[in-house]
Amino acid sequence: MDKFLRFIAENNLFTKEQPILLAVSGGKDSVLMTYLFAEAGFNFGIAHCNFGLRGEASNLDETFVKALADQFKVDFYSTHFPTEQYASENHISIQMAARDLRYKWLEEIRSQHNYSFLAVGHHQTDSVETVLLNLLRGTGVAGLSGILPKRNKLIRPLLAFTGKEVEEIVVKKQLAFREDESNASTKYKRNSIRLEVLPILRKINPEIEKTFLANSKKFHAVESFLIHAVEDLGEKLFIKKLNGEIHIQISHLKELDPINLWIYELFSPYGFTEAVLSDLLRDWENGSGRQFYSSTHQILVDREYLILKPLEGESCENQLIETLPYEFTWFHKRYNVYSVVDKADLSLTGFTQVIDFDTVQMPLLIRSWEQGDRFQPLGMKGQKKVSDFLISLKIPLTLKKEVPVVEDAGKSIVAILPWRIDDNFKVTSKTKKVIIFDEIKDE
Repeated sequence: MDKFLRFIAENNLFTKEQPILLAVSGGKDSVLMTYLFAEAGFNFGIAHCNFGLRGEASNLDETFVKALADQFKVDFYSTHFPTEQYASENHISIQMAARDLRYKWLEEIRSQHNYSFLAVGHHQTDSVETVLLNLLRGTGVAGLSGILPKRNKLIRPLLAFTGKEVEEIVVKKQLAFREDESNASTKYKRNSIRLEVLPILRKINPEIEKTFLANSKKFHAVESFLIHAVEDLGEKLFIKKLNGEIHIQISHLKELDPINLWIYELFSPYGFTEAVLSDLLRDWENGSGRQFYSSTHQILVDREYLILKPLEGESCENQLIETLPYEFTWFHKRYNVYSVVDKADLSLTGFTQVIDFDTVQMPLLIRSWEQGDRFQPLGMKGQKKVSDFLISLKIPLTLKKEVPVVEDAGKSIVAILPWRIDDNFKVTSKTKKVIIFDEIKDE
């Protein structure tokens, strides 16, 4: 317990007064996390995702976790996902589908029920596996950081322990948990690393988790430095024109060292691949007129400048919401905005964001991010730059315009859709009427 509490304090994860939503699968990691939260006297609720991938076993997992919530007399939230259908429709793996569905729903529950943070049960060995997977796939500095203790509203207090330590504590405390049989299968890359690769590496370095944890802190510092350095450089080199174009003087780019790294960091957020940018570096000496494309943007070589501009159709007009309900489209997403008088209706799940009706000044304006935008993210003290908030979500700086900013008539930012509302507009026990922002999903 001392090690657990010390890790929480050293990494400034949360305070004892803040309510925390625990993502509990029923496995040994999340079960131990639940017991530690209970023993520490923290305020928490439990959320469980049933992905329906293991038949009756999945339902038994849900029953087990609900019993755990009942044991500690805490709120319990659960949902069922058509995981295989989602994976097929979106042409992604089952693992990726489960991850997407899980985190979106968990964030909805966290936000709607005013939990300060979402806690998941990753430990130090999980972080080592993640770094090794990223290296095998090919990664930049961000992939070398591994799993961080805290990123935005997601916390991982179990990073205080290695996987072996978790197992030892569970045995010592004689904690019941649910075992997923797929964890023993090496057909999944992560399992193969855990069961076959790590034992070999551990012979070379018995304290491999400790080493990777120290490296993680260093690489995360490098990542943060690089992100802000690229943003500062972009502000200096990128000359914005009224027609939406950005002009970059080629002679200034040629002075960058190492040029390949800077070019990639500056232009990859616009969707340009390493291969395309390599072609750009090789061919920009061959005169004006050369064109290079990503899925969303074009680079045109024009004598002394590169001209960066979005492809046709990649823009949105501001939306003014004077009366409710109101439906609008922002780039590739559709939203429905409406009011509900009876707050009891908020027991329903699935809303994108909800705010207190009486705290805003109508009309509402839907617009793109602007330089200098600041707001107070829900649950935080003090204001934060919207650009820094989007960085924390890993949203490319140059795609900020695709994130709808909601502003009221008092020029206050109400919400950044679909991610977060401003703390000043949150629903409280005194709320009588709410405004709901609901993303419309195509059937």
